[in-house]
Amino acid sequence: MRSQGGEWVIKKIAVVGSSGAGKTFVAQRLAERYGLEHIEMDSLAFENGWNLRPVEQFKVDLEQRFDKATSGWVTDGNWNSVGEVQLLAAQQIIWLDLSRVTVMRQLVPRTLFRVLSRKKLWNGNREPFSNLYSRDPERNVILWSWQNFDETRQRYQRCLTDGSWSHAEVIHLRSRHEIKSFLQI
Repeated sequence: MRSQGGEWVIKKIAVVGSSGAGKTFVAQRLAERYGLEHIEMDSLAFENGWNLRPVEQFKVDLEQRFDKATSGWVTDGNWNSVGEVQLLAAQQIIWLDLSRVTVMRQLVPRTLFRVLSRKKLWNGNREPFSNLYSRDPERNVILWSWQNFDETRQRYQRCLTDGSWSHAEVIHLRSRHEIKSFLQI
């Protein structure tokens, strides 16, 4: 983390990685520590009833949240549809690049907890039990993460090598240990 005269310099952070990698956990900790607004991308993407917000509205809502976050912001999410808005605005990009096994060890219990506890997520949505056995990756986050794992990793690896992220400081974390060390927990 960089500081200038004791003051936090980086005020726009994007946390990315596979579904279940711990993006929200990391973003929440950074927001709390540095007084930044935590912008959970899923809360902007999903309306009530798990309906996806139109892409243009999603972009407008995200830009408005950025404008209102005068003390800075940290986002979590992998929404390709608004990636250029999210990632180009970031001063720092934190890529959680955990193994598929580690992601699944985190994602399966999290999903079971959400289903069984009926935890309210974004805009009143709850993960229904039927999603656990659905073969549709659009409904089953575990299947989504499994099927999209390689593509997500390859996309972010390209961003590292093709200059897409050259405007930002990039922190590439490859294990839970590295994440804990980074967060100093």
